[in-house]
Amino acid sequence: MLYPKRCVICDQILESDRQYLCRHCENIPQYIGRHYCLKCGKPVGEEEEYCRECKGRETSYLCGRAVFLYDTFMQTSISRFKYQGRQEYAAYYARQMYQVLGEWIEQTKADALIPVPIHKKRRRKRGFNQAEVLAEQLSGLCCIPVLEDFLIRTRNTLPQKELTQKERMHNLEGAFQINAKQEEKLNRNMKCVIIVDDIFTTGSTIESCSKVLKSYGVERIYFLSICTGYGF
Repeated sequence: MLYPKRCVICDQILESDRQYLCRHCENIPQYIGRHYCLKCGKPVGEEEEYCRECKGRETSYLCGRAVFLYDTFMQTSISRFKYQGRQEYAAYYARQMYQVLGEWIEQTKADALIPVPIHKKRRRKRGFNQAEVLAEQLSGLCCIPVLEDFLIRTRNTLPQKELTQKERMHNLEGAFQINAKQEEKLNRNMKCVIIVDDIFTTGSTIESCSKVLKSYGVERIYFLSICTGYGF
């Protein structure tokens, strides 16, 4: 009665027979179709293999996938998830990731899920790291362990959404590093990981994290996100 389940899309209280979405919203989320960029997972035209941003671009990560298109509905949903404490939304996001991309996740043969870290000041203000909450939910479904303290954010960077591609990369320079306190406890044979984040836009954050992981010796790096934009 005090904390009723709410629709992940409209945030209205759900009827007793509904788990994540109300009847009005159950068909609103737009899934990424079968035509997507082989590098970043953004939707592309039927005859295209790569989006225009990924053509000829070298990255430290191999490739990644997303479940939903980042439209107005998902923008609002993820905003409530991140900034209004709707941590329960993560169960829906993770379940959709696993149902849609479970086979792809299995094929990566990943040793660990690594959530994109947020700075300690931002974590104190927000109360949690949304990528970590998402990774924990996904871990329970795919049985891949989460290394939440392996990668840390050393600088409280500017919000990426208001920056250009070049500014984003400069903004993230030196922002991530391996947690020295955890390094000795980790399996040095860890060769493959999946980075988990809520939104994939230009890939600047994923690339910055991947570079650090590469320097540690991780050979194969993939990423998963809830949403992404168009690739054309």
